[in-house]
Amino acid sequence: MSDKKRERLSGAPQIVMFCVSLLVVCAIALLSYRNIEAAKQASDQGKTAQSVRDASKDLLSMLKDAETGQRGYLLTGKEPYLEPYHNAVSGIPDLLKQLDAQAAQTPEQAARVRKLQPLVLAKLAELQNTVELRRANKQAEALLIVDTSRGKRLMDEIRMHGAAIEQSMDARLEEFAAAENESSDRLRVVSTFGGALLFAFVIISAVVNFRGMSRREALYKEAEAAKKLFATTLVDIADAVIVTDAGGIVTFINPVAQKLTGWKGQEALGRHIGEIFAIVNETTQIKIDNPLEKALAEGVTVGLANHANLISRDGRQCPIDDSAAPLKDEYGNLIGTVLVFRDISARRHSERQLETASAALRRSNEELQHFVSAAAHDLRSPLNSVSVVTQLLSRKLEKQLDGKDKELIGYITDSVSRVVRLLEALLSFARASHFDVAAAGRLPLDGVLKAVLDDLSVEIANADATVTSDPLPVVEAHETHMLQLFQNLIGNALKYRGQHPPRIHVSVKRRDAQWVIGVTDNGIGIDPSYATQIFQPFKRLHGEEYPGSGIGLATCQKIVAGYGGNIWVESEPGCGSKFFFTLAVADAQDAAAMTASSKEQFETTA
Repeated sequence: MSDKKRERLSGAPQIVMFCVSLLVVCAIALLSYRNIEAAKQASDQGKTAQSVRDASKDLLSMLKDAETGQRGYLLTGKEPYLEPYHNAVSGIPDLLKQLDAQAAQTPEQAARVRKLQPLVLAKLAELQNTVELRRANKQAEALLIVDTSRGKRLMDEIRMHGAAIEQSMDARLEEFAAAENESSDRLRVVSTFGGALLFAFVIISAVVNFRGMSRREALYKEAEAAKKLFATTLVDIADAVIVTDAGGIVTFINPVAQKLTGWKGQEALGRHIGEIFAIVNETTQIKIDNPLEKALAEGVTVGLANHANLISRDGRQCPIDDSAAPLKDEYGNLIGTVLVFRDISARRHSERQLETASAALRRSNEELQHFVSAAAHDLRSPLNSVSVVTQLLSRKLEKQLDGKDKELIGYITDSVSRVVRLLEALLSFARASHFDVAAAGRLPLDGVLKAVLDDLSVEIANADATVTSDPLPVVEAHETHMLQLFQNLIGNALKYRGQHPPRIHVSVKRRDAQWVIGVTDNGIGIDPSYATQIFQPFKRLHGEEYPGSGIGLATCQKIVAGYGGNIWVESEPGCGSKFFFTLAVADAQDAAAMTASSKEQFETTA
């Protein structure tokens, strides 16, 4: 072969395209990483600014509560009126520390906080002085201090500094939001441009490869038929190669092809290609036309359809990729065909993993969107309640508290409690979404259940409930996740109970390589039409009739799915519920030991 022909067969263009593509991918990855980090930093700074703003508002609210309690006590002399005052006095120092720590990152805010602290302490001292005078039956002196308006001036200064902090934080929040949006926009531009550039390189690479194949085909036409045959079917070629004559009879099969087909060289020679090379569709198992036979009939190069499996002589199947080309002499006469194929099991496995990951990512994005929307909706209502009631109380600061005022204060307490419970549930849901399964250790579920029953002992006693269990297995899991899982399921069984005392049973059985664990109760039950919806975040069926955040079962589903299992419910209204979830069997010996163990049950009864 001449130097010119060797140069034409050179893989330099493909190498150049590969290197350029690799550089483009690296550049896109670097730019994407920088933009993501910038967006994350802006988001973190925004959260800090929001925390400073919220702490400032909470400080002013506590001072108002303290002042309200003081005035009620001055007028009536009754200690119960001091409850909001005591709560504020105990909470304000911690809130000042929190505000000081959060504002330390910004010198301007730190200065404002330093100015605010002595004013707050002075206001607390003024309140304490009047309360002590009233306790000493010196009401006139206490009211005289109030009439000096010194407390009002202090509150006005505190409000002024608080407003300055809130305005500054609002401005910073806008800056950080703009920075985060800018980083997101840059990331979208980089992704779009990079994708288009990579697509262009793929097209160019395909053209280069096609031209390379065309050049090789031209060389085949110029050389003698025998030389072309042996040049194509070198024994040490990495791909599997089968060569036939014009009648489809095998004349050559290399070692790789022998391994994949299960046919030894001498056994395969002289047989028709249909006996040696049988392929079926990977999914349907329907036989696929042999590309070599088509190449013989039509005299053209034929590629194999996607998702084809080669059936070896012993019945094993492996996914392959191949092409069949006709062999012609210098006069264009067909003298045979060559079939080149390769085992793509590793590639097919990677493709399946990618498909699974893509599906999981889509589900995660959908859940995230639903989660954010629902969380914003549920959190908005209690915060609005706090705002409205606080405004009503502020109009009554100069009047004596009556029954209506107490009711408004109760509304504030209930709303704040609801927000706290909701945030706790949200945190549990977030923690259930992020964990490393590979780092999980061997965990006896009997110990987990005992810990959960200890935590719920008061609820169990109050409900006059009985909880029983089969001997539970050892699994590969994080203890925190299993505690969350059992706490939610058993807690729900106690919460949604019927007229009779709750009877709860935890069962377990082996199904192939999984444990099926069930939590059965005799509660109010669930309409089967909601059997799927109840595992969605914030999906609640009973409104305010039963307390809760609507995130517990969604958290359970996150945990079980994270360990590769499933969770479902079987129930009818008024007939109790049966929640089941699956976990992988950690060890065959553990499974055998548990199965052979005594069927002793333990129960906790109120």
